[in-house]
Amino acid sequence: MDKKYVIGAAVAVGALVLVPGLAAALTRAGRPLTRAAVKSGAVAWDEFRKAGAEAFEHMEDLAAEFQSEVAARQTEEAATATGPEPRPDAD
Repeated sequence: MDKKYVIGAAVAVGALVLVPGLAAALTRAGRPLTRAAVKSGAVAWDEFRKAGAEAFEHMEDLAAEFQSEVAARQTEEAATATGPEPRPDAD
């Protein structure tokens, strides 16, 4: 057998022996990190939700302004297209 295979097998066996202990250590260390990530995600979600609601409100305001301008322009065009109303004769 080649020396590289023996060393590789020894490293693999050593890794398998260390995996349960390493997994437990990573779990203990990972829990605070996971909690921090979830908390940051929740805060970010809330901020994005607020920003989205604000943007939607601005878009609604712009749409309402646009609709009122269009209605005013249509009313103005209708008034100028018909001309002044005829005065009733005083016979």
